[in-house]
Amino acid sequence: MSSDRLQQRRSVLALWSAGRIDRAVAEAWRAFDGNRDDRGTKMLLAQILSAHPLAATFDRERDLHHLLNDRDVDPSAIAPAGWSLLLRGGNFFRPDPAATAARLEKSAFACDLLRATTVVSLDVELPLTRLRRFLLLSGREFPRSTAALAAQAAHNCGAWVFDEEERMALEDCDPTIRRAYLPERAAAVSGEVFGDAVTSAVAEQYEGWPYPVWSRAMAEPGALEDALGALHLESDPPPQDADILIAGCGTGHEAAIIALQCPAARIVAIDISAASLRYGAERCAALRNIEFRQLDLHHAARLGRKFDIVVSSGVLHHLACPEDGWAALAGVLKPGGLMKVMLYSKAARENVRAARSAIADLLGAPVTDDLLRSVRRRLIAAKASPKSRDFFTLPGVHDLLMHRHEDPFDIPRIQRALARLELDLVGFRLSDPRNEALYARENPHDPHKRDFEAWALLEQRKPEIFAGMYEFWCWSRRTTE
Repeated sequence: MSSDRLQQRRSVLALWSAGRIDRAVAEAWRAFDGNRDDRGTKMLLAQILSAHPLAATFDRERDLHHLLNDRDVDPSAIAPAGWSLLLRGGNFFRPDPAATAARLEKSAFACDLLRATTVVSLDVELPLTRLRRFLLLSGREFPRSTAALAAQAAHNCGAWVFDEEERMALEDCDPTIRRAYLPERAAAVSGEVFGDAVTSAVAEQYEGWPYPVWSRAMAEPGALEDALGALHLESDPPPQDADILIAGCGTGHEAAIIALQCPAARIVAIDISAASLRYGAERCAALRNIEFRQLDLHHAARLGRKFDIVVSSGVLHHLACPEDGWAALAGVLKPGGLMKVMLYSKAARENVRAARSAIADLLGAPVTDDLLRSVRRRLIAAKASPKSRDFFTLPGVHDLLMHRHEDPFDIPRIQRALARLELDLVGFRLSDPRNEALYARENPHDPHKRDFEAWALLEQRKPEIFAGMYEFWCWSRRTTE
């Protein structure tokens, strides 16, 4: 990376950390204007716009449209800013649905937003749901709008709610408008039968609703190496051709990111769901350094190899005994190897528990698409929908609110597990630079972010700080096999 590019990135991150969001976004755009083909610059701009979509300005609509369709950029990072512009522009969604349809029909940007990725705003979803109803029941033809809504349904897996009148009309309607309600789905894949009841139940869930839903991965070669370099490792960094295990890879999104970051690495991605693995293999077909395998992570030793890096994101807390699964992963980590772990925080899940209390009578029912839509309908009506992207897809609703098993952590439990497994903490990571800066200001004694007590105290005061999960790196202190 050139010194000028590095300085620009540091400037953006410094402004972001200081809470000067408009200045940070302006600096990110300036870097983009200087080199529109630089993948890292596009990624940094997309990341800050994803976190702060209201910072997008009207003069950048054409650039946002370009980035939305850029193969190097995850469209889900750009879409919130795009919808924000359209909503702030005034009168995009009209009281008369025919007027909204006419407006959408003429807007290439809005249609591409629907085609590119899942809508994650009720301010957008609800008027478009009314528009879809109008298109179905009126028989009026707006082909571009109808096709865009069908593409959106494929992203959200049919999450938008509808009533019985619409259901009856779907029995005899144009196939495209039907797909805007009920997208075509791949048949569930018959997977292995697992001895553990919890593992079997979780596997069944993901066979029917592969998770997460994604379209494009966003990463820059060398980004993982740069991130590890910032961790102040006390062991040698992994080689560029590292052996990497993604344990519980789901639909392969994180595997794709790491494969792009580490093109020389040898990546094995394992999961218990055959449907999720098929989803991942299809989207990662162009990446030649990932091997997808159906395997329970408890049996990672059956791979017959050791790994320089093991990654487990959002998986261990769904096991019958998370620490036992964690031990199995530590067992395939090379001496001095690194492990990245992401776990649910018990404190940060309070909003999810509150949402579940509003649907308590539905939690024991057999899960179907209709049940998941009923969950969404009730929480939307009660204005109690959780603040999570997962609420906007059917697999996400299942994973977020109706998962078969969940055992979240707290900081002391993480500390105990690391000690038991002979793993040393390298440091906690936070996605928002402002929170990173807050921790640094309050804990100057801990520049490497390893003080468990300090983190526990911060979480007590700001439980939302780990709303996206605890994320931390650790390393094996073992020196021999």
